[in-house]
Amino acid sequence: MDQIVTDEYGRKLRLINPVDLSSAPNDFQLSRASKPVRRYFSLLGNSLLMIFLVQAFSFQIFGILEFEPLYIIGCSFVTLPCLAFLIFLHRPKLVEVRLITASEGGINSHAIPEGGSIQTTMSSKMTRFLVRDDSIIDTPPSLWVWLVFILSLIFSFAIAVVEIIGGDLGLIFSYLMALPMILILFSVPVYAWWASSTSWIGIPTRLRDAESWLIAGMAAGIPAIIVNSWLTPNLVPSSWSLSSQDFITYTLSAPIGEEIFKFFAILCFISSIKGPKSGFQVGFTVGLGFAISENFSYLVSSYGGGGFAGLFITSLIRGIGSIPGHAVWTSFSGAALGWWLSESKNKAQINLLIHRFTSKSMDLIESIGIDIDMDGDSSGYDGPEYSIVQAIHDVETDNQSPSWTISENKIDSISTSLISNGSYFSSSKGNFTIKKKSNDLQSVSKFKIIPPKSLFWGVLIAILGHSFWNGSGIIISELGADLGFSENLVIGISLLWIIIMVITVIFVSSLLMRGISSLSE
Repeated sequence: MDQIVTDEYGRKLRLINPVDLSSAPNDFQLSRASKPVRRYFSLLGNSLLMIFLVQAFSFQIFGILEFEPLYIIGCSFVTLPCLAFLIFLHRPKLVEVRLITASEGGINSHAIPEGGSIQTTMSSKMTRFLVRDDSIIDTPPSLWVWLVFILSLIFSFAIAVVEIIGGDLGLIFSYLMALPMILILFSVPVYAWWASSTSWIGIPTRLRDAESWLIAGMAAGIPAIIVNSWLTPNLVPSSWSLSSQDFITYTLSAPIGEEIFKFFAILCFISSIKGPKSGFQVGFTVGLGFAISENFSYLVSSYGGGGFAGLFITSLIRGIGSIPGHAVWTSFSGAALGWWLSESKNKAQINLLIHRFTSKSMDLIESIGIDIDMDGDSSGYDGPEYSIVQAIHDVETDNQSPSWTISENKIDSISTSLISNGSYFSSSKGNFTIKKKSNDLQSVSKFKIIPPKSLFWGVLIAILGHSFWNGSGIIISELGADLGFSENLVIGISLLWIIIMVITVIFVSSLLMRGISSLSE
Protein backbone atom coordinates (compact mmCIF):
# COMPACT_ATOMS: atom_id res chain seq x y z
CA MET A 1 0.00 0.00 0.00
CA ASP A 2 1.27 3.49 -0.87
CA GLN A 3 2.43 5.70 2.01
CA ILE A 4 1.27 9.28 2.68
CA VAL A 5 3.92 11.61 4.15
CA THR A 6 3.92 15.30 5.02
CA ASP A 7 6.92 17.44 4.11
CA GLU A 8 8.28 20.44 6.01
CA TYR A 9 5.89 22.78 4.21
CA GLY A 10 2.81 20.82 5.23
CA ARG A 11 2.25 19.28 1.82
CA LYS A 12 1.02 15.71 1.69
CA LEU A 13 2.91 13.46 -0.68
CA ARG A 14 2.09 9.94 -1.80
CA LEU A 15 5.08 7.56 -1.91
CA ILE A 16 4.47 4.89 -4.52
CA ASN A 17 5.72 1.42 -3.68
CA PRO A 18 7.50 -0.57 -6.39
CA VAL A 19 5.21 -2.92 -8.29
CA ASP A 20 5.38 -6.51 -7.03
CA LEU A 21 7.27 -9.19 -8.90
CA SER A 22 5.13 -11.31 -11.21
CA SER A 23 5.67 -14.41 -13.32
CA ALA A 24 7.42 -13.95 -16.64
CA PRO A 25 5.20 -14.49 -19.71
CA ASN A 26 5.58 -17.82 -21.49
CA ASP A 27 6.73 -16.17 -24.72
CA PHE A 28 9.41 -14.08 -23.04
CA GLN A 29 12.85 -14.07 -24.69
CA LEU A 30 15.91 -12.25 -23.42
CA SER A 31 18.85 -11.79 -25.77
CA ARG A 32 22.25 -10.83 -24.40
CA ALA A 33 25.16 -9.13 -26.09
CA SER A 34 27.71 -11.66 -27.37
CA LYS A 35 30.92 -11.89 -25.32
CA PRO A 36 32.88 -14.83 -26.78
CA VAL A 37 36.25 -13.79 -25.34
CA ARG A 38 34.81 -13.91 -21.83
CA ARG A 39 33.78 -17.52 -22.48
CA TYR A 40 37.44 -18.49 -22.91
CA PHE A 41 38.50 -16.96 -19.60
CA SER A 42 35.53 -18.63 -17.93
CA LEU A 43 36.71 -21.95 -19.38
CA LEU A 44 40.27 -21.29 -18.17
CA GLY A 45 39.15 -20.36 -14.66
CA ASN A 46 36.84 -23.36 -14.29
CA SER A 47 39.54 -25.67 -15.63
CA LEU A 48 42.24 -24.50 -13.22
CA LEU A 49 39.83 -24.70 -10.30
CA MET A 50 38.74 -28.22 -11.24
CA ILE A 51 42.34 -29.38 -11.78
CA PHE A 52 43.24 -28.46 -8.20
CA LEU A 53 39.98 -29.97 -6.94
CA VAL A 54 40.37 -33.25 -8.87
CA GLN A 55 43.98 -33.78 -7.84
CA ALA A 56 43.43 -32.87 -4.18
CA PHE A 57 40.27 -34.96 -3.86
CA SER A 58 42.03 -37.93 -5.48
CA PHE A 59 44.82 -37.69 -2.93
CA GLN A 60 42.22 -37.57 -0.18
CA ILE A 61 40.78 -40.84 -1.44
CA PHE A 62 44.31 -42.28 -1.61
CA GLY A 63 44.70 -41.24 2.01
CA ILE A 64 41.54 -43.13 2.96
CA LEU A 65 42.59 -46.24 1.02
CA GLU A 66 46.14 -46.21 2.39
CA PHE A 67 45.18 -45.07 5.91
CA GLU A 68 47.15 -41.82 5.63
CA PRO A 69 45.35 -39.20 7.79
CA LEU A 70 47.81 -36.45 6.82
CA TYR A 71 46.75 -36.80 3.18
CA ILE A 72 43.11 -36.46 4.16
CA ILE A 73 43.60 -33.45 6.43
CA GLY A 74 46.14 -31.67 4.23
CA CYS A 75 44.15 -31.99 1.02
CA SER A 76 41.03 -30.72 2.79
CA PHE A 77 42.63 -27.26 2.83
CA VAL A 78 42.52 -27.40 -0.97
CA THR A 79 39.30 -29.27 -1.73
CA LEU A 80 36.97 -27.35 0.59
CA PRO A 81 37.89 -23.82 -0.60
CA CYS A 82 37.93 -24.94 -4.24
CA LEU A 83 34.54 -26.62 -3.90
CA ALA A 84 33.04 -23.58 -2.14
CA PHE A 85 34.42 -21.24 -4.80
CA LEU A 86 33.12 -23.48 -7.59
CA ILE A 87 29.63 -23.48 -6.08
CA PHE A 88 29.81 -19.70 -5.73
CA LEU A 89 30.82 -19.23 -9.37
CA HIS A 90 27.99 -21.43 -10.63
CA ARG A 91 25.22 -20.21 -8.37
CA PRO A 92 21.97 -19.55 -10.29
CA LYS A 93 22.23 -16.19 -12.03
CA LEU A 94 18.93 -14.29 -11.99
CA VAL A 95 18.07 -11.27 -14.10
CA GLU A 96 15.44 -8.75 -12.95
CA VAL A 97 13.50 -7.46 -15.95
CA ARG A 98 11.66 -4.14 -15.67
CA LEU A 99 9.34 -3.79 -18.62
CA ILE A 100 7.49 -0.50 -19.11
CA THR A 101 4.73 -0.44 -21.74
CA ALA A 102 2.31 2.31 -22.80
CA SER A 103 -1.07 2.15 -21.05
CA GLU A 104 -3.95 4.63 -21.08
CA GLY A 105 -4.79 3.91 -17.46
CA GLY A 106 -1.20 4.00 -16.30
CA ILE A 107 1.01 6.51 -14.54
CA ASN A 108 4.08 8.58 -15.43
CA SER A 109 6.31 7.67 -12.48
CA HIS A 110 7.35 4.15 -11.49
CA ALA A 111 9.11 3.49 -8.20
CA ILE A 112 12.08 1.13 -8.22
CA PRO A 113 13.23 -1.02 -5.26
CA GLU A 114 16.65 0.60 -4.80
CA GLY A 115 15.04 4.03 -4.43
CA GLY A 116 14.01 6.73 -6.86
CA SER A 117 11.75 6.25 -9.83
CA ILE A 118 11.59 5.94 -13.60
CA GLN A 119 9.76 8.79 -15.32
CA THR A 120 7.89 8.41 -18.62
CA THR A 121 6.46 11.09 -20.91
CA MET A 122 3.24 9.14 -21.46
CA SER A 123 0.97 7.02 -19.28
CA SER A 124 2.52 3.61 -18.80
CA LYS A 125 2.65 0.55 -16.58
CA MET A 126 5.62 -1.39 -15.25
CA THR A 127 5.96 -5.17 -15.04
CA ARG A 128 8.77 -6.70 -12.98
CA PHE A 129 9.82 -10.35 -13.01
CA LEU A 130 12.86 -12.50 -12.38
CA VAL A 131 14.22 -14.84 -15.03
CA ARG A 132 17.18 -17.16 -14.97
CA ASP A 133 20.06 -16.14 -17.20
CA ASP A 134 19.70 -18.62 -20.07
CA SER A 135 22.25 -17.01 -22.36
CA ILE A 136 23.39 -19.37 -25.07
CA ILE A 137 27.05 -20.23 -25.53
CA ASP A 138 28.67 -17.81 -27.96
CA THR A 139 32.08 -19.03 -29.03
CA PRO A 140 34.06 -17.00 -31.59
CA PRO A 141 34.56 -18.39 -35.11
CA SER A 142 36.53 -21.60 -34.73
CA LEU A 143 39.07 -20.47 -37.36
CA TRP A 144 40.12 -17.60 -35.10
CA VAL A 145 40.69 -19.92 -32.14
CA TRP A 146 42.66 -22.37 -34.27
CA LEU A 147 44.79 -19.47 -35.50
CA VAL A 148 45.58 -18.54 -31.89
CA PHE A 149 46.60 -22.15 -31.20
CA ILE A 150 48.85 -22.26 -34.28
CA LEU A 151 50.54 -18.98 -33.34
CA SER A 152 51.03 -20.29 -29.79
CA LEU A 153 52.71 -23.42 -31.15
CA ILE A 154 55.00 -21.31 -33.36
CA PHE A 155 55.91 -19.13 -30.41
CA SER A 156 56.61 -22.15 -28.19
CA PHE A 157 58.85 -23.61 -30.92
CA ALA A 158 60.76 -20.31 -31.08
CA ILE A 159 61.21 -20.37 -27.30
CA ALA A 160 62.50 -23.95 -27.57
CA VAL A 161 65.17 -22.75 -30.02
CA VAL A 162 66.13 -19.87 -27.72
CA GLU A 163 66.24 -22.28 -24.78
CA ILE A 164 68.69 -24.54 -26.62
CA ILE A 165 71.05 -21.95 -28.10
CA GLY A 166 70.61 -19.08 -25.63
CA GLY A 167 72.57 -20.48 -22.70
CA ASP A 168 71.65 -19.20 -19.25
CA LEU A 169 69.60 -16.30 -20.63
CA GLY A 170 67.66 -18.75 -22.77
CA LEU A 171 66.89 -20.89 -19.72
CA ILE A 172 65.76 -17.85 -17.73
CA PHE A 173 63.48 -16.79 -20.58
CA SER A 174 62.14 -20.35 -20.75
CA TYR A 175 61.32 -20.36 -17.03
CA LEU A 176 59.55 -17.00 -17.30
CA MET A 177 57.42 -18.11 -20.25
CA ALA A 178 56.66 -21.65 -19.03
CA LEU A 179 53.54 -20.95 -16.96
CA PRO A 180 51.73 -18.59 -19.37
CA MET A 181 52.46 -20.85 -22.35
CA ILE A 182 51.27 -23.96 -20.49
CA LEU A 183 48.04 -22.14 -19.59
CA ILE A 184 47.50 -21.17 -23.23
CA LEU A 185 48.48 -24.49 -24.81
CA PHE A 186 46.44 -26.66 -22.44
CA SER A 187 43.21 -24.67 -22.84
CA VAL A 188 43.11 -23.05 -26.30
CA PRO A 189 42.89 -26.33 -28.29
CA VAL A 190 39.98 -27.46 -26.13
CA TYR A 191 38.25 -24.14 -26.77
CA ALA A 192 38.97 -24.54 -30.50
CA TRP A 193 37.37 -28.00 -30.61
CA TRP A 194 34.47 -26.69 -28.53
CA ALA A 195 33.90 -23.86 -31.02
CA SER A 196 34.21 -26.25 -33.98
CA SER A 197 31.71 -28.74 -32.57
CA THR A 198 29.26 -25.96 -31.68
CA SER A 199 29.28 -24.60 -35.23
CA TRP A 200 29.05 -28.07 -36.80
CA ILE A 201 26.20 -29.36 -34.63
CA GLY A 202 24.18 -26.14 -34.80
CA ILE A 203 22.13 -26.71 -31.64
CA PRO A 204 21.75 -23.57 -29.49
CA THR A 205 23.00 -24.44 -26.02
CA ARG A 206 22.68 -22.63 -22.72
CA LEU A 207 26.03 -21.53 -21.38
CA ARG A 208 25.28 -22.89 -17.92
CA ASP A 209 24.48 -26.31 -19.42
CA ALA A 210 27.68 -26.44 -21.48
CA GLU A 211 29.80 -25.46 -18.49
CA SER A 212 28.12 -28.16 -16.40
CA TRP A 213 28.99 -30.78 -19.02
CA LEU A 214 32.62 -29.66 -19.05
CA ILE A 215 32.87 -29.74 -15.26
CA ALA A 216 31.29 -33.21 -15.14
CA GLY A 217 33.90 -34.43 -17.61
CA MET A 218 36.66 -33.00 -15.44
CA ALA A 219 35.13 -34.60 -12.34
CA ALA A 220 35.13 -37.98 -14.10
CA GLY A 221 38.90 -37.83 -13.76
CA ILE A 222 38.66 -38.50 -10.01
CA PRO A 223 37.52 -42.16 -10.18
CA ALA A 224 39.70 -42.64 -13.28
CA ILE A 225 42.78 -41.60 -11.31
CA ILE A 226 41.87 -43.99 -8.50
CA VAL A 227 41.44 -46.91 -10.91
CA ASN A 228 44.59 -46.23 -12.95
CA SER A 229 46.89 -45.25 -10.08
CA TRP A 230 45.71 -47.46 -7.22
CA LEU A 231 43.30 -50.25 -8.19
CA THR A 232 45.04 -51.56 -11.32
CA PRO A 233 48.59 -51.56 -9.86
CA ASN A 234 47.29 -53.54 -6.88
CA LEU A 235 45.52 -56.06 -9.13
CA VAL A 236 48.42 -56.65 -11.54
CA PRO A 237 50.86 -59.27 -10.14
CA SER A 238 54.09 -57.71 -8.91
CA SER A 239 56.05 -60.43 -10.75
CA TRP A 240 55.03 -58.94 -14.10
CA SER A 241 57.49 -56.66 -15.89
CA LEU A 242 57.02 -52.88 -15.78
CA SER A 243 56.22 -52.82 -19.51
CA SER A 244 53.48 -55.43 -19.01
CA GLN A 245 51.96 -53.42 -16.18
CA ASP A 246 52.00 -50.26 -18.33
CA PHE A 247 50.41 -52.15 -21.22
CA ILE A 248 47.55 -53.37 -19.00
CA THR A 249 47.03 -49.87 -17.62
CA TYR A 250 47.02 -48.08 -20.97
CA THR A 251 45.08 -50.62 -23.05
CA LEU A 252 42.58 -52.01 -20.53
CA SER A 253 42.37 -50.05 -17.30
CA ALA A 254 42.38 -46.53 -18.74
CA PRO A 255 40.01 -47.12 -21.69
CA ILE A 256 37.47 -49.16 -19.74
CA GLY A 257 37.54 -47.07 -16.58
CA GLU A 258 37.68 -43.65 -18.20
CA GLU A 259 35.00 -44.29 -20.81
CA ILE A 260 32.63 -45.82 -18.26
CA PHE A 261 33.09 -42.92 -15.85
CA LYS A 262 32.60 -40.42 -18.67
CA PHE A 263 29.41 -42.27 -19.62
CA PHE A 264 28.23 -41.94 -16.01
CA ALA A 265 28.90 -38.20 -16.32
CA ILE A 266 26.70 -38.11 -19.43
CA LEU A 267 23.92 -39.91 -17.54
CA CYS A 268 23.78 -36.98 -15.11
CA PHE A 269 22.34 -34.86 -17.93
CA ILE A 270 19.59 -37.12 -19.22
CA SER A 271 17.16 -34.22 -18.98
CA SER A 272 19.26 -32.28 -21.52
CA ILE A 273 19.33 -35.12 -24.06
CA LYS A 274 16.41 -35.34 -26.48
CA GLY A 275 18.00 -37.23 -29.36
CA PRO A 276 21.29 -38.29 -30.98
CA LYS A 277 22.42 -34.74 -31.78
CA SER A 278 22.06 -33.45 -28.24
CA GLY A 279 23.48 -36.74 -26.92
CA PHE A 280 26.50 -36.31 -29.18
CA GLN A 281 26.89 -32.73 -27.99
CA VAL A 282 26.80 -33.68 -24.31
CA GLY A 283 29.20 -36.59 -24.86
CA PHE A 284 31.62 -34.51 -26.94
CA THR A 285 31.67 -31.74 -24.31
CA VAL A 286 32.12 -34.20 -21.43
CA GLY A 287 35.04 -35.71 -23.33
CA LEU A 288 36.57 -32.25 -23.77
CA GLY A 289 36.21 -31.62 -20.04
CA PHE A 290 38.04 -34.85 -19.23
CA ALA A 291 40.74 -34.04 -21.80
CA ILE A 292 41.45 -30.54 -20.52
CA SER A 293 42.13 -31.67 -16.95
CA GLU A 294 44.33 -34.49 -18.22
CA ASN A 295 46.05 -32.19 -20.71
CA PHE A 296 47.37 -29.87 -18.01
CA SER A 297 49.26 -32.62 -16.19
CA TYR A 298 50.73 -33.93 -19.47
CA LEU A 299 52.02 -30.50 -20.49
CA VAL A 300 53.53 -29.81 -17.07
CA SER A 301 55.27 -33.20 -17.14
CA SER A 302 56.52 -32.67 -20.70
CA TYR A 303 58.04 -29.30 -19.82
CA GLY A 304 59.63 -30.72 -16.70
CA GLY A 305 61.20 -33.55 -18.70
CA GLY A 306 62.07 -31.89 -22.00
CA GLY A 307 61.72 -28.13 -21.66
CA PHE A 308 59.94 -26.20 -24.38
CA ALA A 309 60.85 -28.80 -27.00
CA GLY A 310 58.87 -31.41 -25.07
CA LEU A 311 56.08 -28.89 -24.43
CA PHE A 312 55.83 -28.09 -28.15
CA ILE A 313 55.64 -31.74 -29.27
CA THR A 314 53.18 -32.75 -26.55
CA SER A 315 50.95 -29.72 -27.18
CA LEU A 316 50.85 -30.46 -30.90
CA ILE A 317 50.05 -34.17 -30.52
CA ARG A 318 47.48 -33.70 -27.79
CA GLY A 319 45.92 -30.58 -29.31
CA ILE A 320 45.02 -32.26 -32.61
CA GLY A 321 45.00 -35.90 -31.51
CA SER A 322 44.33 -36.82 -27.89
CA ILE A 323 41.87 -34.01 -27.11
CA PRO A 324 39.52 -34.71 -30.05
CA GLY A 325 40.08 -38.41 -29.42
CA HIS A 326 38.62 -38.17 -25.91
CA ALA A 327 35.73 -36.08 -27.24
CA VAL A 328 34.98 -38.36 -30.20
CA TRP A 329 35.11 -41.59 -28.18
CA THR A 330 32.73 -40.23 -25.56
CA SER A 331 30.45 -38.74 -28.22
CA PHE A 332 29.70 -42.27 -29.46
CA SER A 333 28.36 -43.10 -25.99
CA GLY A 334 26.39 -39.86 -25.80
CA ALA A 335 24.85 -40.26 -29.26
CA ALA A 336 23.86 -43.86 -28.50
CA LEU A 337 22.18 -42.68 -25.30
CA GLY A 338 20.44 -39.99 -27.35
CA TRP A 339 19.08 -42.60 -29.77
CA TRP A 340 17.74 -44.59 -26.83
CA LEU A 341 16.17 -41.55 -25.17
CA SER A 342 14.58 -40.40 -28.44
CA GLU A 343 11.92 -43.03 -27.80
CA SER A 344 9.37 -41.41 -25.49
CA LYS A 345 8.71 -44.57 -23.48
CA ASN A 346 12.40 -44.93 -22.55
CA LYS A 347 12.76 -41.34 -21.35
CA ALA A 348 9.41 -41.57 -19.55
CA GLN A 349 10.64 -44.62 -17.64
CA ILE A 350 13.78 -42.71 -16.62
CA ASN A 351 11.71 -39.72 -15.48
CA LEU A 352 9.41 -42.03 -13.52
CA LEU A 353 12.41 -43.67 -11.84
CA ILE A 354 13.90 -40.29 -10.93
CA HIS A 355 10.59 -39.03 -9.55
CA ARG A 356 10.10 -42.13 -7.41
CA PHE A 357 13.67 -41.91 -6.13
CA THR A 358 13.10 -38.25 -5.24
CA SER A 359 9.87 -38.96 -3.36
CA LYS A 360 11.43 -41.88 -1.47
CA SER A 361 14.42 -39.73 -0.55
CA MET A 362 12.08 -37.01 0.70
CA ASP A 363 10.22 -39.56 2.83
CA LEU A 364 13.51 -40.77 4.31
CA ILE A 365 14.81 -37.28 5.11
CA GLU A 366 11.53 -36.11 6.65
CA SER A 367 11.33 -39.30 8.74
CA ILE A 368 14.23 -37.93 10.82
CA GLY A 369 12.43 -34.63 11.40
CA ILE A 370 13.79 -32.44 8.58
CA ASP A 371 11.04 -30.56 6.74
CA ILE A 372 12.80 -30.56 3.37
CA ASP A 373 9.77 -29.48 1.32
CA MET A 374 8.98 -26.70 3.85
CA ASP A 375 5.26 -27.46 3.99
CA GLY A 376 5.05 -27.14 7.77
CA ASP A 377 5.15 -30.85 8.62
CA SER A 378 7.41 -33.87 8.31
CA SER A 379 4.91 -36.21 6.69
CA GLY A 380 7.10 -36.94 3.69
CA TYR A 381 6.15 -36.50 0.06
CA ASP A 382 2.63 -35.02 -0.15
CA GLY A 383 2.33 -34.49 -3.90
CA PRO A 384 0.18 -36.43 -6.36
CA GLU A 385 1.26 -39.88 -7.46
CA TYR A 386 3.42 -39.74 -10.57
CA SER A 387 2.37 -42.33 -13.14
CA ILE A 388 3.90 -43.55 -16.38
CA VAL A 389 1.05 -41.82 -18.25
CA GLN A 390 2.03 -38.48 -16.72
CA ALA A 391 5.69 -39.20 -17.44
CA ILE A 392 4.97 -39.83 -21.14
CA HIS A 393 2.88 -36.64 -21.30
CA ASP A 394 5.72 -34.62 -19.74
CA VAL A 395 8.25 -36.05 -22.22
CA GLU A 396 6.07 -35.20 -25.21
CA THR A 397 5.49 -31.69 -23.86
CA ASP A 398 9.19 -31.22 -23.14
CA ASN A 399 10.09 -32.23 -26.71
CA GLN A 400 8.21 -29.19 -28.00
CA SER A 401 11.27 -26.99 -27.55
CA PRO A 402 11.04 -23.22 -28.07
CA SER A 403 12.30 -21.59 -31.25
CA TRP A 404 15.64 -20.00 -30.42
CA THR A 405 16.57 -16.78 -32.19
CA ILE A 406 19.69 -14.69 -32.39
CA SER A 407 19.65 -10.92 -32.71
CA GLU A 408 22.03 -9.12 -35.04
CA ASN A 409 22.05 -5.77 -33.23
CA LYS A 410 24.67 -6.94 -30.67
CA ILE A 411 22.85 -5.37 -27.72
CA ASP A 412 20.67 -6.69 -24.91
CA SER A 413 17.02 -6.83 -25.99
CA ILE A 414 13.77 -8.58 -25.10
CA SER A 415 10.85 -10.01 -27.04
CA THR A 416 7.40 -10.75 -25.61
CA SER A 417 3.71 -10.32 -26.40
CA LEU A 418 3.61 -7.67 -23.64
CA ILE A 419 5.28 -5.34 -26.15
CA SER A 420 2.69 -4.30 -28.73
CA ASN A 421 5.25 -3.24 -31.35
CA GLY A 422 7.95 -5.85 -30.96
CA SER A 423 9.48 -5.17 -34.38
CA TYR A 424 10.67 -1.79 -33.05
CA PHE A 425 13.26 -3.57 -30.94
CA SER A 426 14.60 -5.72 -33.79
CA SER A 427 17.51 -4.79 -36.00
CA SER A 428 16.87 -3.67 -39.56
CA LYS A 429 18.10 -7.01 -40.85
CA GLY A 430 15.67 -8.87 -38.65
CA ASN A 431 16.19 -12.04 -36.67
CA PHE A 432 16.75 -15.56 -37.90
CA THR A 433 16.12 -18.90 -36.25
CA ILE A 434 19.18 -20.96 -35.43
CA LYS A 435 17.26 -24.22 -35.62
CA LYS A 436 16.22 -23.49 -39.19
CA LYS A 437 19.76 -22.56 -40.05
CA SER A 438 21.13 -25.82 -38.67
CA ASN A 439 18.81 -27.81 -40.91
CA ASP A 440 20.24 -25.97 -43.92
CA LEU A 441 23.74 -27.07 -42.91
CA GLN A 442 23.09 -30.70 -43.76
CA SER A 443 25.98 -31.96 -45.80
CA VAL A 444 25.33 -33.28 -49.28
CA SER A 445 28.40 -35.47 -49.07
CA LYS A 446 27.85 -39.22 -48.92
CA PHE A 447 30.88 -39.71 -46.69
CA LYS A 448 29.80 -39.46 -43.08
CA ILE A 449 29.65 -41.52 -39.91
CA ILE A 450 26.36 -42.09 -38.09
CA PRO A 451 26.81 -43.24 -34.45
CA PRO A 452 25.26 -46.61 -33.54
CA LYS A 453 21.80 -46.71 -32.00
CA SER A 454 22.74 -49.43 -29.50
CA LEU A 455 23.93 -48.33 -26.07
CA PHE A 456 26.16 -51.39 -25.84
CA TRP A 457 27.88 -50.71 -29.16
CA GLY A 458 28.19 -47.00 -28.45
CA VAL A 459 30.09 -47.56 -25.21
CA LEU A 460 32.07 -50.47 -26.70
CA ILE A 461 33.24 -48.36 -29.66
CA ALA A 462 34.34 -45.66 -27.21
CA ILE A 463 36.37 -48.19 -25.21
CA LEU A 464 37.89 -49.87 -28.28
CA GLY A 465 38.83 -46.55 -29.89
CA HIS A 466 40.47 -45.38 -26.68
CA SER A 467 42.26 -48.70 -26.24
CA PHE A 468 43.57 -48.72 -29.81
CA TRP A 469 44.90 -45.17 -29.47
CA ASN A 470 46.75 -46.02 -26.24
CA GLY A 471 47.87 -49.56 -27.01
CA SER A 472 48.91 -49.47 -30.66
CA GLY A 473 51.87 -47.19 -29.99
CA ILE A 474 53.13 -49.45 -27.19
CA ILE A 475 52.78 -52.54 -29.40
CA ILE A 476 54.74 -50.91 -32.24
CA SER A 477 57.56 -49.85 -29.90
CA GLU A 478 57.82 -53.30 -28.31
CA LEU A 479 57.58 -55.05 -31.69
CA GLY A 480 60.36 -52.90 -33.12
CA ALA A 481 62.61 -53.68 -30.17
CA ASP A 482 61.89 -57.42 -30.44
CA LEU A 483 62.78 -57.36 -34.15
CA GLY A 484 66.15 -55.83 -33.35
CA PHE A 485 65.53 -52.39 -34.82
CA SER A 486 67.80 -49.58 -33.68
CA GLU A 487 66.50 -47.14 -31.08
CA ASN A 488 66.39 -44.27 -33.59
CA LEU A 489 64.44 -46.40 -36.08
CA VAL A 490 61.93 -47.40 -33.38
CA ILE A 491 61.47 -43.73 -32.43
CA GLY A 492 60.98 -42.80 -36.09
CA ILE A 493 58.39 -45.53 -36.65
CA SER A 494 56.58 -44.53 -33.45
CA LEU A 495 56.43 -40.88 -34.53
CA LEU A 496 55.15 -41.91 -37.96
CA TRP A 497 52.43 -44.01 -36.32
CA ILE A 498 51.45 -41.10 -34.08
CA ILE A 499 51.06 -38.91 -37.18
CA ILE A 500 48.88 -41.57 -38.82
CA MET A 501 46.74 -41.85 -35.68
CA VAL A 502 46.33 -38.08 -35.40
CA ILE A 503 45.23 -37.83 -39.05
CA THR A 504 42.81 -40.71 -38.49
CA VAL A 505 41.25 -39.05 -35.42
CA ILE A 506 40.82 -35.76 -37.28
CA PHE A 507 39.29 -37.59 -40.26
CA VAL A 508 36.89 -39.56 -38.06
CA SER A 509 35.97 -36.37 -36.17
CA SER A 510 35.03 -34.55 -39.36
CA LEU A 511 32.99 -37.48 -40.72
CA LEU A 512 31.24 -37.95 -37.39
CA MET A 513 30.31 -34.28 -37.08
CA ARG A 514 29.13 -34.34 -40.70
CA GLY A 515 26.93 -37.32 -39.93
CA ILE A 516 25.56 -35.77 -36.74
CA SER A 517 24.74 -32.49 -38.51
CA SER A 518 22.61 -34.45 -41.00
CA LEU A 519 20.39 -35.86 -38.22
CA SER A 520 17.36 -34.29 -36.60
CA GLU A 521 16.31 -34.49 -32.99
